[in-house]
Amino acid sequence: MLALVTGGAGVVGKALCRELLQRGVCVRVLTLPGDTLAKFLPPEVEVFYGDVTDPSTLKSAFDGVDLVYHLAAILLSTKKGSFDRINTGGTQNVVDAAVAAGVKRLLYVSSISVTYPVLTEYGQSKLNGEAIVKAAGEKSGLQWSIVRPTLVIGDGGGIEFKMYADYVKRFPVYMLPGGGKALKKPVRSVDLVKGIASAGLSDKAVGKTYALCGSKDVSMAQMAKFVLKQAGMHHLMIPLPWWISKKLAVLKSWVGGKPVTAEQALAGFLYDAVPSLDAASRDLDYHPGSPFEE
Repeated sequence: MLALVTGGAGVVGKALCRELLQRGVCVRVLTLPGDTLAKFLPPEVEVFYGDVTDPSTLKSAFDGVDLVYHLAAILLSTKKGSFDRINTGGTQNVVDAAVAAGVKRLLYVSSISVTYPVLTEYGQSKLNGEAIVKAAGEKSGLQWSIVRPTLVIGDGGGIEFKMYADYVKRFPVYMLPGGGKALKKPVRSVDLVKGIASAGLSDKAVGKTYALCGSKDVSMAQMAKFVLKQAGMHHLMIPLPWWISKKLAVLKSWVGGKPVTAEQALAGFLYDAVPSLDAASRDLDYHPGSPFEE
């Protein structure tokens, strides 16, 4: 079997390549032209260069492929239209290339943020991608599976958590919108990668969507305390009422800096993300730990 991993030179993509190789799968990666991270891929991986936003660069990478793992996407941006162009439009181009090449199956990495009651621009772009994948299944018979990772932590991955950790360590007194009461189910990157690999290879996963999360519910405030304890720091948290949080657009620069909109910075503090593990455990033999286990 030959699997193509789009965005495969990234942190999660690289780990997925290693996982697939261990499972006896031949691996090919599609990454952007000039991506210097490609040199860190395992030597067994075949590297193709192309841009998911440019269909003319994709055809050769899909030739002879049995299974596509579509990871290529952007998580952070303040440029107008970027999420729609790359996450939504790029997914459409990948699906079209897969169908044209006769690929049998596609695994789409979405996001748990598609379940939020109010979607950010990023969340909407990932939900649009899910719709594109499902529509291709109905129209062309492409077998699909979708996974929705929660907050990713560990092994060099998890840019959102890194920004959060940097924020709470930066100031002796830090503020958390809503007092940091929002609950998450963070996932270790090592568990996430195994779940992604299994979802693409398991016959039980065809036509299904899975949450890939950790085993433990943790509040944003608890995460902050864990980060500070690990760093040997004793900073003071001040709860910030929501009406003030929404008016303080500067909060986004505290937490994330220029790549993050105020809307996206606040969304993580506002909504819970504690999905059930049951379906993934049953179908994928997915039994994760928690990044916050003592």
